[in-house]
Amino acid sequence: MTEHANGRPPRRRQPNPLDPAKIRRRRIAKGLSLSAAAAAAGITKGALSLIENGHRGGTMRTVVAIASALECEITDLMPDAPRSAAR
Repeated sequence: MTEHANGRPPRRRQPNPLDPAKIRRRRIAKGLSLSAAAAAAGITKGALSLIENGHRGGTMRTVVAIASALECEITDLMPDAPRSAAR
């Protein structure tokens, strides 16, 4: 495995546990700008933009912070469970 300049192995990309569209819809529904929501979550506007566009996931701390800023549960920001096929 290749190492970074800091001598540690590179981080493995974690799958994004969030539904980016749900985050954006909830933020807009709450009347929050990208800047305001990011500030409330304690992250940068750029980081929130990347998450909302599906280019980046977030750490558990970031997920909790976004849910708190949007006044919802973490599960409200996750993809819906697939529906089972009708029998």
